[in-house]
Amino acid sequence: MKCMLWTVMPLEAVMEGSEKTRLKYREINYGNSILLVEETGESMAKIIRVISTDPLYYLDPFLQPGSIISLTK
Repeated sequence: MKCMLWTVMPLEAVMEGSEKTRLKYREINYGNSILLVEETGESMAKIIRVISTDPLYYLDPFLQPGSIISLTK
């Protein structure tokens, strides 16, 4: 994603700390779909995206983006 930023602040001030922010995304298999999740703890993750060809996965309230799931089975 590209965007243009118009500001009078120096670029160093605007981008300060951005290199330290690393989100831990990973894809996990869930049934016949794939979930893109962000690790929030040692065994917990927040759902970012559902990747599936089955529309029922998108309607499942358990799989809503933002939901917290356990990575252990």
